[in-house]
Amino acid sequence: MVPITLRQLQVFLAIAKAENIGAAAEYLSMSKSAVSQALSELEARLGVQLFDRNRGRIFLTPEGRRMMPQADEMVHRADDISDLFRKSRRYCQFRVGCTRTIGTFMIADLLRGFRDAHGWTPAAVIANTRIIAEKLSRFELDVALIEGPVTDTDLVTTPWMADEMVVVAPKDHPLTGRPVSYQELETASWILREKGSSTRDFFETQVRQRLRQVEVIAELNSFDAILRTVLLGLGLTYMSRRVLNDPYYGRFVAQVQLPERFHRQLTFCHERDKYLSNDIESWMEHCRSYARLMERREAEAQRLVEGGI
Repeated sequence: MVPITLRQLQVFLAIAKAENIGAAAEYLSMSKSAVSQALSELEARLGVQLFDRNRGRIFLTPEGRRMMPQADEMVHRADDISDLFRKSRRYCQFRVGCTRTIGTFMIADLLRGFRDAHGWTPAAVIANTRIIAEKLSRFELDVALIEGPVTDTDLVTTPWMADEMVVVAPKDHPLTGRPVSYQELETASWILREKGSSTRDFFETQVRQRLRQVEVIAELNSFDAILRTVLLGLGLTYMSRRVLNDPYYGRFVAQVQLPERFHRQLTFCHERDKYLSNDIESWMEHCRSYARLMERREAEAQRLVEGGI
């Protein structure tokens, strides 16, 4: 019986993620013919077709999708063995994803801290929750930090970090510096994230339900664009309270004090059968340590504010 080789599994994963043999060959530094031959040998060994071909694209068959978790685990376990006695390295071992709030206000600090502790950083991708979920399902990402719920039953989430959502305005806005009623918000204009984003979903379920009318004058998918528009006085927005600590925008914006406080849970997310390698576990523990530190700092800052210090 001819055994399956690690190289064949690497070829299978590269094709599955790229959906193109040429791109997979370039990623693996192999010729297209060598990649095609490795795939053919693997399919012959297994006795199944792993991919369908259509107009130059290549897509996983049900058998291929069934094989993805096991192939991914084998390749990552081999990486773990290779790293057992390596003193240091400066190359990426895995890919992390994050949704836009996390990407805007936290991912840079997370990557820098991980690099300082481990000497290298994972590759990072920032997108909305839907795109991140799709990439996790296709094993294009290993693990992600997300803001909103996912509907794919093949993805699992675990708690990571609490996040408070607030209404934000320029510091000199007439609604800042005092408690505000929901009736006052009904006359405001709003600049919000696009529909379908987690931040927009939270606005719809947490704030809009308390207002008789809402005038949305712009829907933008960039926090920078939203905040610049807010600073020009065109309206209010709704986002993570962590914007108030941002090195740039925190100097110019303030929280509008509502009758209630709103919170959400940020989570880790990965494919249900995803093998969590040593590197991925190290990244997740680093993120947990960061969350504990940030929550302690924010609790202390809130205590000082409430104490009038």
